[in-house]
Amino acid sequence: MKQSAKHLLSLWSPVLAQMALIFFFSAQPAGTPVLQKFPFTAEIGHFGGYALLSLLLYRALAGGFRQWSTRAAVGAVLCAVLYGCSDELHQYFVPGREPAWSDVLVDGAGAAAAAGACRLIVYFREKLARARAEGRPVSHGEGEE
Repeated sequence: MKQSAKHLLSLWSPVLAQMALIFFFSAQPAGTPVLQKFPFTAEIGHFGGYALLSLLLYRALAGGFRQWSTRAAVGAVLCAVLYGCSDELHQYFVPGREPAWSDVLVDGAGAAAAAGACRLIVYFREKLARARAEGRPVSHGEGEE
């Protein structure tokens, strides 16, 4: 069954937006107000930015969070790390910036952490769906022993 163009756009637009945001920050010369006013350290920015990219890539590759896909998780992490490599290469050409392979390691750690988060999201969604299908009340952890 083919996915509609609207559905594909809803899956992939956030990925492209996150990639554009990463590119925007990467294109800022050293010392610009955008980078100076960024509220987090560079490491947190890299980890979080690539975690979000990986999460969005997983969602797009798997078609959502309905069921776990190891293939989508591996693909998401690999794509995020490759984009991180291209980002560092891009920084070579930005005034006052230079590539740092340690940033790619932080990017990869964020991407892998997001893949783990995707696994948890799918697990809890499946658990919730089973409970509803069996007519069991859905607990939110309150009053459980």
